[in-house]
Amino acid sequence: MTQKNSIIGSIARTGLTWMGRKRLPQIEGNIKIKGLSKSVEIIRDRWGIPHIFAQNEEDLFFAQGFVHAQDRLWQMELNRLTGRGQLSELFGEIAIETDIIARTFGFNRLGEIDYKNLEGDSRDAVLSYTAGVNAFMNIPAPNKPVEFSLLKHTPRPWEPVDTTSFMRVMNWQLSHAWFSEIVRAEVTQAVGEEHAAELEIHYPQGSPTILPKGIEFNLLGENGKLIPQNGPFLNRGMGSNNWVIAGHKTDTGMPYLCNDMHLALGMPGIWYQNHLVGGRYNIVGVSLPGAPAIMVGHNDHIAWGITLAFIDCEDLFVEKFDPQNPNKYLYKDEWIDAEVIDEVIQIKGKDEPHHERVLITRHGPVISDVVGYSDQRVAVKSNTLQPCPSVTPWLKLDQACNWDEFVDAMRYLDTPQLNIVFADIEGNIGYWVTGKVPVRAKGNGTIPVPGWTGEYEWVGEVPFEEMPHAFNPEKGYIVTCNNKIIPDDYPHFLGNIWMNGFRARNIEDVINSQGIITPEIFKKLHLDYTSIPGKQFVSKIKDIVSDDPYVKRAMGCLKSWDGILDEESVGGCIYEVARYYMARNLVLSALGEDRTARWMGTGFNPVLLPATEYLGHDTVTLLRLLDQPDSWWMQQVGGKEKFVTENLHLAVEWLMKKFGDNQRDWQWGKLHTATFAHAMGIQKPLDEVFNRGPYPIGGDTDTTAQTAMLPNDPYENKSWSTSFREIIDLSDLSKSVTISPPGQSGQLGSRHYDDFIEPWQTGKYVTMLWRREQIEKEAEGKLILESGD
Repeated sequence: MTQKNSIIGSIARTGLTWMGRKRLPQIEGNIKIKGLSKSVEIIRDRWGIPHIFAQNEEDLFFAQGFVHAQDRLWQMELNRLTGRGQLSELFGEIAIETDIIARTFGFNRLGEIDYKNLEGDSRDAVLSYTAGVNAFMNIPAPNKPVEFSLLKHTPRPWEPVDTTSFMRVMNWQLSHAWFSEIVRAEVTQAVGEEHAAELEIHYPQGSPTILPKGIEFNLLGENGKLIPQNGPFLNRGMGSNNWVIAGHKTDTGMPYLCNDMHLALGMPGIWYQNHLVGGRYNIVGVSLPGAPAIMVGHNDHIAWGITLAFIDCEDLFVEKFDPQNPNKYLYKDEWIDAEVIDEVIQIKGKDEPHHERVLITRHGPVISDVVGYSDQRVAVKSNTLQPCPSVTPWLKLDQACNWDEFVDAMRYLDTPQLNIVFADIEGNIGYWVTGKVPVRAKGNGTIPVPGWTGEYEWVGEVPFEEMPHAFNPEKGYIVTCNNKIIPDDYPHFLGNIWMNGFRARNIEDVINSQGIITPEIFKKLHLDYTSIPGKQFVSKIKDIVSDDPYVKRAMGCLKSWDGILDEESVGGCIYEVARYYMARNLVLSALGEDRTARWMGTGFNPVLLPATEYLGHDTVTLLRLLDQPDSWWMQQVGGKEKFVTENLHLAVEWLMKKFGDNQRDWQWGKLHTATFAHAMGIQKPLDEVFNRGPYPIGGDTDTTAQTAMLPNDPYENKSWSTSFREIIDLSDLSKSVTISPPGQSGQLGSRHYDDFIEPWQTGKYVTMLWRREQIEKEAEGKLILESGD
């Protein structure tokens, strides 16, 4: 950053912040609004979290749309333009690639279908939400965020399909498996099947399985005694990290449920905290700006948390197209017409639109060109690209009062594939894996398969009742961290791309080492930077002897490192740089730059898919091959000793150039930082205006407090990080706590723009205010929306 840019940035920040303050929404007093049937009360607490009290459900979701727009209208605009493939209308040619991808996968088309399929309460909720967003936008005062003025952009009225298209993008981003097929195919093409197999994803020995005993279902009897049942429903006539602890292990005698969802940090954050009270709803937690409902939190009766399940519900099919007619493809000896769609993309600053020709076969859209795999014509078949109930499962979950109703909501969650943990005020704990999982006629979906033979078709789905689940498991807790779900004797194939389980192992180690579990233990886990693979790495190389002074320096520091990867750790910093050099250089000469980046987890688009399911598996492969000196890969790099010493030398040499000779300056947090980046920050000096950070931070992909980096852009925390934390106390819901950085408001100039960053960094929380007297005591403003009809 130049001094001139810094001065300009400081001036711009002062001016635009002042402008932003003038545009902050009204949070006190009364506003007459058309579209309401009765008045609604919105109490904002001192953290800017709105608690909405409505007299019916239509007005409740109307008000949720209204407050979302008050605080996050700019973010909502980006969300819907992303979903509908229209970012180029706002940003010009820089966004055309992202729009082409969105149109090819068809989020806009699927959003239209999903909206048409909505019925009953779900349709009413989306329509009411839409009306609330538009009611705010129709207020005549200059209430639009400053970003709209800078870009000279006026948002059009919100439409229901904006909600359903955006939710399509979210579902797709939270689904995994298809891109790994491309990576496998490319690695195999480069080195052959035998050597590619050595780089395959392997679940590490010693990492836990979520359900080690398979499906368990037990009722709670007297004195907490477990009574085995058949399940999944009680007979009464009718993923990130998360964990849930049964009451017999806790200080209160009732369950605790914890969740910390790992997604990319941004300004504003992905989540918006909300409390909704009206009709059948009394629910607090986090919502998505652009959609009604609460996604994660608790109501009067139950609590839940989510992580990604990493189940394989996507396949790639290589299609044969007719050289004489590019619109026809072969299937079982018959030439079939592909569906051809002309997607018209308007581009800011251009007189003529871009026309994207999208082909769709019986398997799905042909994506080869947009994902950088143009050697073959490949279509993606994905449950995420099938019609789904959109908001319906979340609304059912928000209303659920017990395990039966929780399970019923799970039935509607066709996509994405999630680990959802459950606890209730009766003392039960549970777990369900959501999503439709295909049964394949042949193969297991790990590599692209011929689409023209009909041999590899999907022939069914895993029955809902046979999806992995548990109710009051014997061990007294459930931990999910994107790790392996079920033992190998489970009768259905769910995939083999689980994350490595190091986070889950650490959490389980802590739980099993304690007597009585308290919330303080959970708070420490949320900031736990223990590096299990870091300790393993040191143990595998510590006996190597070298006269190289750089290597001696590294070895000395690594051997004395305690394995805690906090921001002040020097040993941890050397480990991270050396690990990165080794993982990359292990395969670079054989795979080349591009394939290496993809094998390490780099995605194909910085907006839609910056990282893939391969992220983190390079470390597991490195650790495994360090124990296999005869491996072809280890021989290619000169043997273990030469490989280790050369890369330790490179790591120390790089650190000396970066920080100087004083080893005390080689702290992980000086290299590994977190920035809450705003979309406007791509243009200097607006990064100084809208962004917050960089902040030193500990951790990596494998620590419980996950702060992952992108393989093609080390070492900053630009990939997954903790976007939300909650600890829910089922003995007294009013004692539950949460934090969701950077702040509630997306409005520059608001005190709630970035006020959650410091507590997020330091492991502090805010109370999930629940009782009316709590809310009134902490009130920052009370706004009454009155019917203006």
